[in-house]
Amino acid sequence: MMKNLLRKSVFFGSALVALFFLCSGITYSQGLEEEVSMEENIPTKEGLTVKYIAADLSGADLALGQADPYKLELQIQDKAFPNGGGSIKEVAVRSFHNGETIFFGIKWEDDSKNERAIAHAQFRDAVGLMFPLEEVKVISPEKPFSPRMGDRGKPVNIWHWKADWEKELSVAGGKEHMEDEYPNMFTDFDFNPHPIDFHAESYESASLMAGGVSAGSLLSLPRGRSVEDLNAVGFGTLTTQEHQDVNGKGSWNNGKWDVVIYRPLATPDENDVQFAPGKSTFFNMAVWNGMEGDRNGQKNISIRWRPLTLEAVK
Repeated sequence: MMKNLLRKSVFFGSALVALFFLCSGITYSQGLEEEVSMEENIPTKEGLTVKYIAADLSGADLALGQADPYKLELQIQDKAFPNGGGSIKEVAVRSFHNGETIFFGIKWEDDSKNERAIAHAQFRDAVGLMFPLEEVKVISPEKPFSPRMGDRGKPVNIWHWKADWEKELSVAGGKEHMEDEYPNMFTDFDFNPHPIDFHAESYESASLMAGGVSAGSLLSLPRGRSVEDLNAVGFGTLTTQEHQDVNGKGSWNNGKWDVVIYRPLATPDENDVQFAPGKSTFFNMAVWNGMEGDRNGQKNISIRWRPLTLEAVK
C-alpha cells in the first residue's frame, strides 16, 4: 500500500507545485526550493564494495575491520527549508555481507555525545543510509534520480540510526521519560519525588490514556531497536514503515561515533531495498550533530549517489 502511495504525490499541495513547475519548464526535486544541479545526478566513479566475509553479528566488528573504509565528504543541507548542518565534514563507512545479512560500519568525529532529545532545544546525534527502493542501473542528467531523499515516482529506503533510541535500549522499560531528564519534577497529582513509581497504575494503563500509545505510534511505544526503517519520495514525504526490519548498535568514545547498521539481504517487505550477492545499486548518507542543533532537514549531507556493489559468495 505504501509503495503505491509513494509513487504518487503525497499531498495535494505538492501536486499543484509540481504542475506549476512542469508548465514553466523547470525541473525541481520534490520539496526542494532550488533545482538539482547536474553534478548531483552524476554518481561518483568510486564506490563502496561490500565484501563477502563469513561472519555473524558477534564477529561484525572484526569483519568490518577487514573491509577498506570508504569516505564521503559532507556539506550543509542548502536546498530545502529548514536549511542547516555543515559541522560534520566527513564520514567513513565499511561494509560486508555473509550471504544472508548486510552490515555497515559507520564512523565520524563528533566532540559531543548527544543522546537525549527530551528537554527544550535538545537534539540527538544520528546517521542515515539511503538507497533507491527499486532496481536502478543508471543515474545521469538524462536519467535523473535526486540524491536528496528521492523524488516523485522514484522512492528511496532510508535507515536512520538515532543516538537517543540507542540509549533507550539500556533504560528500564525501554523508553526514557521526562523524569529521566528532570529527576526532581512532580506531577499535579502528588509531590512524590518518584511519580512513575507512585502512579504505576496510571503508567501501566497508558494504552487507555495516551493517544500515541493507543494508536501504536512508533514514537510513543518502546521501540526495542535503534534504527528506523523509512521511505521517502523527496523532502517533506518521509514516512516510517509499518514493518521494521533494520537493526543497529552504536557507541561514542573519545570524540568519535562508531555505529553498525545491519539487515537481511532480502526481506518480504515491498517497501525495503533488496540486496543480492554479485549485484549493484547506489547509496547516500547524512549525519546529524545534535550539539549544533541539527534535526530534520538541518543535517550534513553528501550531494552525490555512490555505487554500492556486493561481492559474490565465495
